[in-house]
Amino acid sequence: MMGSMQNVNVGMSVVGSEGDTVGTVKEVRGTDFLVDRRMQRDVYVPLDAVQSVTADTVALNIPAAQVDDMNWPTP
Repeated sequence: MMGSMQNVNVGMSVVGSEGDTVGTVKEVRGTDFLVDRRMQRDVYVPLDAVQSVTADTVALNIPAAQVDDMNWPTP
């Protein structure tokens, strides 16, 4: 994993591996972070799903369309 937990911050954009928007970081916890998604249930994304972190974007290692198929916990 290129990004580390210290680099994931509330308010950052979250995108899938193809660049499509997933949502916005709403909360950061020990091993995962909560993503606020428009018109969909918020979801806790585990850190091992992070491909990279830039100044303002967290990129996942799966396409945005697959987030709901991962059975990650919701608040």
